Amino acid sequence: MKFIGAPLALALAVSSANAIDLRPSVRDQIKIGQDAAAQIRKEEKVLPSSDPRVVLLRKLGRDLVAKIPEAERKKRPFEYTFDVIDSKEVNAFALPGGPIFFYTGIIDRMTTVDQLAGVLAHEIVHVKNQHWASQYADTQKRQLGIMVILELVGANSTWYDVASIVDTGAFLLPYSRKHESESDKVGYDLMMTGGYNPQGMADVFRMLAGGKKGSEMDEILSTHPDAFKRSEAIEKRLKTEKRSRRSQVSLPFETAAKKARATPKS
Repeated sequence: MKFIGAPLALALAVSSANAIDLRPSVRDQIKIGQDAAAQIRKEEKVLPSSDPRVVLLRKLGRDLVAKIPEAERKKRPFEYTFDVIDSKEVNAFALPGGPIFFYTGIIDRMTTVDQLAGVLAHEIVHVKNQHWASQYADTQKRQLGIMVILELVGANSTWYDVASIVDTGAFLLPYSRKHESESDKVGYDLMMTGGYNPQGMADVFRMLAGGKKGSEMDEILSTHPDAFKRSEAIEKRLKTEKRSRRSQVSLPFETAAKKARATPKS
């Protein structure tokens, strides 16, 4: 009887833990993101608001956020901000609750507004779909153990500490491949609704892949889906897209990629 009862109790515990939403609240996500963003602004060289790259990024950000359904924005009123860090790193990232940062390194590899909007839409989806909060909750389930979590939740205790999340850098948890794929798909729709061309998103993934498809093993070992395959998936979807879309628009400022394209090959 004991032998049968223990697995049954564990199974019930697992089921109960999975049914509980352990994500930090929207308010706490905003607080965590704002505190982390303030820390980043102190430590990194963030471009002034007058910089044309910042001006455009913020305009695109406002446009895309405005396309999120109003009911969703009211239910989860995340506070989006958009900044650019002066660094050669080819990357962009979203913090919990709304702050989004781009590195000049990735902008310098772009040639069109739609490419910038593609990465931005992807990052906005990470925020609005609470990917960090979900990832953090899953991590806590694994670390604390099911029975401990149930005890904490049953005691109505706070199982996370906002300050410690920022201090330990837990706000930079990597997203799962599931979350990355979701951000690609929902970001695509956000671009279409906003009047941008999703080919720009595909172009960025192709650029990040170096124009080459990774091996199956590389993809298995990575936290991200293969960038080349992500590009192919977007382009496949575009072939059957019935909604109209405009041609990509050139960036209103110079980048290394634009200069390289304009330079005649010898």
